[in-house]
Amino acid sequence: MAAQRRYVAIVLAVVALFGLSVAGLAYRFDALTTPAQLAARQSDDPDSIILPADLRYNAAFKRARIAALAPDVIIIGSSRAGTLREAMFRPYRFYNAGFTAWTTQQLVDVFEHLTRGVRPRVVLVVLDYFMFTDAWDEAYGAQRAMVYDPTRYVSFKLARLIRALPAPAPFAEQRRPDGFRADGSYLYPQDFIDTARRTFQTAQRLVESAPGAPRMSERQKQPLRQLEALARDRNVRLIAVQLPYVRAAVDFLDHDEAYRPYSGVWREFESAETAAWLHRLGIPFIDLAHADIADDPLDFIDAFHPSEAGMAKALDRLARHPDVQAALPDLARPR
Repeated sequence: MAAQRRYVAIVLAVVALFGLSVAGLAYRFDALTTPAQLAARQSDDPDSIILPADLRYNAAFKRARIAALAPDVIIIGSSRAGTLREAMFRPYRFYNAGFTAWTTQQLVDVFEHLTRGVRPRVVLVVLDYFMFTDAWDEAYGAQRAMVYDPTRYVSFKLARLIRALPAPAPFAEQRRPDGFRADGSYLYPQDFIDTARRTFQTAQRLVESAPGAPRMSERQKQPLRQLEALARDRNVRLIAVQLPYVRAAVDFLDHDEAYRPYSGVWREFESAETAAWLHRLGIPFIDLAHADIADDPLDFIDAFHPSEAGMAKALDRLARHPDVQAALPDLARPR
């Protein structure tokens, strides 16, 4: 019996020692910080650039920032929205919740989480033609679904830290050269921008990255109905927008005959019928895909992502739209 007790004591001591070792390692390499704690640190130091260790936790980080800021306007969507800045929306308080929703169902899920305790005046929703293909949902529906449980974030970091033994590195989530600013916008390093402009401002880049289809998927349209019902229940005004693409990509989608069997989803999304469908849902749609800002390569980072200069021009078009003027009248000022 005494031998059994000694054995149990030894096992417990080993487990405790291992636990203390892991805890010490986690503390040393900053593996215990949650998304909400990262958000609090950025509130304390607004100049700090923050990037969670995995993109699936972007929304948990941004939800905490939105709870602290209580913005009047939020934009939700993919990385395409990343360069919209708070200063562009003054006098309204704005927060960029881009990099959180890549599919139509993810738009619903992110909206539901971000507006639980905060009621913005307007939520801008980024819609893109390729979001209405089943292939896009199959690629990103599970892979980029947001995770909000802080324990899963810590577990993810601990697992990655242990896998990196015996040469772990600290998690570089704050004071970064790239990542999210205090307004939620994304800071791209200049060398990344320069390389992307030289290499990726092409139609080929777009069609390699975004799937085509003969028509819009009814399955991918269904979440927009859920989104509108949820926004109506929470008294939040929705405005959908398709942001610009580089001109070469738009011309390819419009005119390339070889790609025509795959660009049916583009043509249907661009049609008056789709705008009317969204209007009937109660979601005004502003399509900037053919806006003249697509003519200037300096307004883009690559084929998909407008630069800050391009976003400023896009916002100027948005501010002139009647639905935006009705929701945010002070944006419609002379520029």
